[in-house]
Amino acid sequence: MLSVKPEVVSTLVDCFEHFSRELDEGQARALRARARDMPAELVSKGFSYVMVLTAARGDLDVVRLGLTSTSCRDLVELMKKKDLRGDDAGYALYGAVLLLSLRKSGVISGGSFADIVKSSLNDPTLNQVAYAIMDWVKRFAEAYLERE
Repeated sequence: MLSVKPEVVSTLVDCFEHFSRELDEGQARALRARARDMPAELVSKGFSYVMVLTAARGDLDVVRLGLTSTSCRDLVELMKKKDLRGDDAGYALYGAVLLLSLRKSGVISGGSFADIVKSSLNDPTLNQVAYAIMDWVKRFAEAYLERE
């Protein structure tokens, strides 16, 4: 099993600390649900599909911000500015956090959302690293975001 870099785990701690304070109940519940169900989507359909799904059901601008943002504060600010609620917020934040984490891990760098989706189609290493990060995201979501 691949290990996740300490700087990625540190970023995720900061993100979920922030999410626990800033997200409303519906947004938190939706993000927690995505954190629990998206690893299965990765295994069955791959990273590219996960990214397109988060952009389609969430918000492409918020997801795309994960490619350039340095913190989850930026993601929450844009989500609030766009007034994303419930599942829309959950999908968008999940995709953005995943991209931010993959970028910090050094697996992806630069490029547009479309470039990342295209280049990841035949990249089994990216799928493996993404899965390891998704497991951390799932555990942080379970720890920090209230259950129903």
